[in-house]
Amino acid sequence: MLFRGVNRRYQHLRRYRQILEVFLRHGFGYLVQQLDLLHLLPWRRRLFKVEGRQPSPGKGLRQAFEELGPTFIKLGQMLSTRSDIVGLDVTTELGRLQDEVPGIPFDHVRKQIESELECSIDAAFDSIEETPIAAASIGQVHRAVLDGHEVVVKVMRPGIESTVKTDLEILYQVARIARDRYRTDLFDPLEVVEDFARHMRRELDYTVEARNAERFRENVSKEPQVHVPRVYWSHTTSRLLTLELVAGTKVSQIDELKAKGVDLQDVARRGARSFMQQVMIHGFFHGDPHPGNILIEDDGTIAFIDFGLMGRLDKVTIDNLAILFVGITKQDIPGIIRGLRAIAIFRDKIDLIELERDIDDVLFRYYGKPLGELSMAEIIGDLFRLTRKHGIGLPSDFALLLKALLLIEGIGRELDESFNIFEIAEPFAQELLRQRLRPDRVIRKTVSEGKDYGQMLLQLPAKLDTALDLVNQDRLQINFHHQGLEKLIIRLDIASNRLAFALIVAALVIGSSLLVQTNKGPTLLGLPLLGVVGFLIAAFFGIWLIISIVRSGRV
Repeated sequence: MLFRGVNRRYQHLRRYRQILEVFLRHGFGYLVQQLDLLHLLPWRRRLFKVEGRQPSPGKGLRQAFEELGPTFIKLGQMLSTRSDIVGLDVTTELGRLQDEVPGIPFDHVRKQIESELECSIDAAFDSIEETPIAAASIGQVHRAVLDGHEVVVKVMRPGIESTVKTDLEILYQVARIARDRYRTDLFDPLEVVEDFARHMRRELDYTVEARNAERFRENVSKEPQVHVPRVYWSHTTSRLLTLELVAGTKVSQIDELKAKGVDLQDVARRGARSFMQQVMIHGFFHGDPHPGNILIEDDGTIAFIDFGLMGRLDKVTIDNLAILFVGITKQDIPGIIRGLRAIAIFRDKIDLIELERDIDDVLFRYYGKPLGELSMAEIIGDLFRLTRKHGIGLPSDFALLLKALLLIEGIGRELDESFNIFEIAEPFAQELLRQRLRPDRVIRKTVSEGKDYGQMLLQLPAKLDTALDLVNQDRLQINFHHQGLEKLIIRLDIASNRLAFALIVAALVIGSSLLVQTNKGPTLLGLPLLGVVGFLIAAFFGIWLIISIVRSGRV
């Protein structure tokens, strides 16, 4: 147990150093220094810190994430949906992250399959192709035949869980440091990491993706010409996923679709209607509908694949989304703010008057435009800029929805120049608002809320009695939390450390001078050896102190 713990700490330190080296190389040395992580680097890197050039924050971050491997690639992909946190420029660059790596040898694949299914691969499948049709950082996909049916087999890379676990533990530690030192109203770094960790745990369990596919398949089962592959549960485990093979053309391959006689305008509208149904009716939508995850079969059927990233919205959020959407289409500022306040995370110090003014400025640019000419991409871009400016936080699933809407609109316009997602989405939103005002629903909601208030009133005397007991026993505590002093504390800590270091250097100089004057003990160049060594040590640390002060930019 002891050796395992030591080995784990060694793995952390080694990975920490690798991460810091990569961020330094891509021009993020200032971030490493601000988080006070330089002490984890080797001595030579601390003394002679050389930063790489950073073409732009977004590009540098993308290159760093690609170099750091699976966990950071997935982190970048998640952040590419969070313009409210990192900004549109960075999310655009992170959206180009490539999760494509060389495939692992088939011998490893064979061992993984046989270990999971507890039988030989020949007994498990009629046949399986050794060359993968896709390879990513978490797993890779092979075509196979199972009981005469063509399937795809998704196999997790051996050892990937250990790599991800180490990276997540490091991200948690860095997030805690960042939260303690740099408090922001926009987001909580620890909450972002926790959300990402939940996502990664789902990615590392293929049964979660299988259940997503099953639920998604059931939701769209009544939609005409929409196909979701079936799951073969007999050949699915946490590290192995077997799905029906979908034969089709990528929705982005326009020329091939035209050659097959597919009605592109019809595909665009059916695809958008299916997506709005996922969001507004089921509250369970495909979180990554990029062209590679949407195939068009020869008869025009739309097939969705890859269900690792799915968004979830509860009924209350769906209703508030409808209010926000209708507010945008009707250019109703109070409606937009009402929808935003219900969905987003508002801080107490937000200036609502200024927010209304900014929303009015945004809507003025679209004033008088017919619904068919509105651009979802432009409006969402403006919305993200406003949330960042005013410190409004967005729930991760809502940010994912906005990103997915942009993808759907982009695909729709590629297929049909006249496509407009507002025209398709508005009837869904209006119907939701009508349903919201149905008498039976209003009565149910009133009764439910009445029960909640009644329960609260019943508990009130007991809670008041408890509070008064605490007051009588002098045990009532009121906790205060200071804000804005973290940077001052860090600066004082740095200043005191430098002062202590300077005093040590001064003491070495004085002590060495006294030793030189004694002319006793071993000598070097006619001077007492201990005095010379003391001077050299003092000079070394003195130069180091000067370099650190100059590098900080506060001379």
